[in-house]
Amino acid sequence: MGVARLKKAELYYHKSVHEQVAAALQETGACQIISTSEENHRPPADVDALISGIDEKLADVRYLTRTLTPHYVDPVPALDRMLGDRPDVTMSELQELASTTDLKAVCDKTRAVEHETGEVRLKLSEARLNTSILSSLEFFPYPLSVITEGTKTLTGLIGTLKPGSVSGLKAALGDLSKYAQDSELIIAPYDEKNAQEVYAALIYSRSIEAEIKEVCAKNGLSFVEVPASFTGTADEEKEKFTGAVSELEAKEAQLAAKMSELAEQNVPTVQKLSDYYNSLATRYNGTAMSEETDSVMLTKFWLPAEKSDDIRQKIEAISPEIELTLNDPAADEEPPSLLNNGDMVRPFNILTELYSSPKYRGIDPTPLLAPFFWIFFGMCLGDAGYAIVVFGTILYVFRKYKKISLGVKDFITLFLFCSVSTFIYGVISGSFFGNFIDSFVPVLIPLKNSLMLVDPMTNPMQVLGISLLLGVIHLMFGLLIAAYDKIRHGEFIDAVGNDISWFLLIVGLCLFGVGLGGMIPPHFVQVGQAMAVLGAVIIFVYAGKGEPNWFKKIINGFLALYGSTSYLGDILSYSRLLALGFGSAVIGMVINLLGGLAADIPYVGWLVAIVVIIGGHIFSIAINILGSFVHPLRLQYVEFFGKFYTGGGEPFTPLTLSQEFVNVKA
Repeated sequence: MGVARLKKAELYYHKSVHEQVAAALQETGACQIISTSEENHRPPADVDALISGIDEKLADVRYLTRTLTPHYVDPVPALDRMLGDRPDVTMSELQELASTTDLKAVCDKTRAVEHETGEVRLKLSEARLNTSILSSLEFFPYPLSVITEGTKTLTGLIGTLKPGSVSGLKAALGDLSKYAQDSELIIAPYDEKNAQEVYAALIYSRSIEAEIKEVCAKNGLSFVEVPASFTGTADEEKEKFTGAVSELEAKEAQLAAKMSELAEQNVPTVQKLSDYYNSLATRYNGTAMSEETDSVMLTKFWLPAEKSDDIRQKIEAISPEIELTLNDPAADEEPPSLLNNGDMVRPFNILTELYSSPKYRGIDPTPLLAPFFWIFFGMCLGDAGYAIVVFGTILYVFRKYKKISLGVKDFITLFLFCSVSTFIYGVISGSFFGNFIDSFVPVLIPLKNSLMLVDPMTNPMQVLGISLLLGVIHLMFGLLIAAYDKIRHGEFIDAVGNDISWFLLIVGLCLFGVGLGGMIPPHFVQVGQAMAVLGAVIIFVYAGKGEPNWFKKIINGFLALYGSTSYLGDILSYSRLLALGFGSAVIGMVINLLGGLAADIPYVGWLVAIVVIIGGHIFSIAINILGSFVHPLRLQYVEFFGKFYTGGGEPFTPLTLSQEFVNVKA
C-alpha cells in the first residue's frame, strides 16, 4: 500500500544480446531506466545507428499520419478506440509488417499527390479571384484592353470610391472642358443606401493622364490594378475563367479521391507502424542510457521489489552470460515513486498524480484523501437519479468494452465509486432528478420522505453545518498527518508547535462554540476552553522559538495567533458542498418545472415534456459532474494538502510498448 518499495538493478550482459535484453525490459512494463550521470556519455555506436534509423522511419510515419488521416474514415470511432477497441497484434507481427512495407514509396506517392493538389488549389484560387474581379468589372462596356493596353492616343483606369464621392468626381471632371471633351466617366450601378463602395472607370486621352489621375486621387478614387492578361470584355474574360474554375474543381476532386484512396490503403498500416516504431524508439533510447566496455554493457534501472523475481527470471532466460544484482536505494538516492494501492483506492491515484507524485520516502496521500473526496463528490452532485444514470452508464461501458487500459478503467471506476456516495446522499436529501417524485410520482412521496435525513431546500443551515463540520474534520486530519510525519522523522517539537497546537486550538474553539449553542453536553465547553487555551499558549511560545529578543518573541506570538483567521477562511471554503448540492437540486427542479409546463401544450405536450425532461437532466448531469469533480478536488489540493503534503516526487515511468492505435502484445 502507498508508495511501492523499489529495487535498484544493475544488469551486466554481452553486447550481442542487447536488443533481446531491451525487449525483455520493455515487455515487463515495470523497469525505469536510470540515465548515466556522465555529461559526455555517448550511446553505443550500434544503438546510435538503430536510433537514427528509427527516427527516419518515425519521420515518415508522422508525415503520413498528418497528411492522410484527414482523408481517412476510421471504422473505429474515437471513443471506442480510447476505450480499448483496437486490434491485438504482436511485436513479431509488427516486425513482419514493417519488413514488407515500403514507407518511402508511400511517402513519395503521397507527396506527389499533395504537391499536385497544392498547384491545382493555387491555380483555382487565382481563377476564383479573377472571376470575382471580372464580376465587378461587368459594368465596363468596352474591351478591357482599353485599360490594360490602351491605344496610341487613349488609355483608361478603373477604381473604387465612396458613394458620397461620386458627384464630386463628376463635378471635378465636368468643370474643366478639356477633361469633359477628352474623357469618359463610367459609373457602375449601385444602391445609394446600402453600397459601401462604387466601381468607376475612366477613359481619357494620354495627353492629360497626369491631370486625370491627380483629379481622381483628390476626389477619393482608389485605383484597381487590372491584370494585363485581361483584353476582351469582362463577360468574355469571365467565361474563360468560369470554365477554368470548373476544370480545376474537377481536378481537385480527383486528387482528393486519390488521396482518400491512399489513406484507405495505407492509414491502418501506418497506425500499426506508428506504435511499432515508437515502441522501438523508446526501447533503443533506454538502451542508449547504458554504459559499455568493448564487449559488455551495463544497464541500471528501478523496478518494483515485488516483481523482482519475475523480472530476474525473464532476463536470465535470455543468456547464461547475464548478471543481475538488486539493491535497496541508498540513503542519498531519491528513487521515483510508484503508487501501489489496492483495488478500492487505486482509482483515486489519479487525484494525487494530477497534483504531484509523493517522494519515495514520503507519505502517499491517496488513501487519506479517498474517503473525503468520495463523500464530497456525493454531496456536490447529490441526486439519487443522477447516480443511477451514471452507475448504469459505467456498467454498460465495462460490459461493452473488454480491453480498456488500466489507467482509463481506473478513471472511470472513480466515478463509479462516487456514484454510490451520490446515491446515498441523494436518498437522505430526498433528491431524485430534482423534485421529480414530488412533481410527477406523488405516490412515492411518503417513501421518499421516510428516508430523508436532511433537507437542503427547506433547512439549508443544517446542511451548511454538516459541510463545515466535515471541513473541520478534514483540516484537522491533515494537521494530524503532518504531525505524524514530523514525529516519524524525529521532529517532535515541530510537530507539537506547528500542528498539534493548531489542532488543539481549532478543535477547542469548535467544542466551546458548539457547547455554548447547546448542541453538545455542557461539560464539553470546559474541555474546549482548556484545549483552546493550551493550543494558543503552545502557538504563542513556539512562534518565538529561537528569537533572543523578548519583544520580538511577543510580537511573533501574536502574529502567529492571528493566523487563526486563515483557518476560518479554510473552514468556510467547505460551504461549497452546500452550494453545489443545492445548485444541482435547483437545476433539477427548474427542468421538471419546464417539463410540466410543456406538458400542457395541446396534442404534442407530452412529447415536448419528455424531450425537455430527458435532455435537460442529461445536460444537468454533465455540467454538475464537472463541478462535483473540480470543487472537491480544490478542497483536497488547497485546504487538505496545504496542511501536510508537498509532493515533488518523480513519477515512476517504466519502459512500455506504445499502444495508441493497436494493443501490442509481446
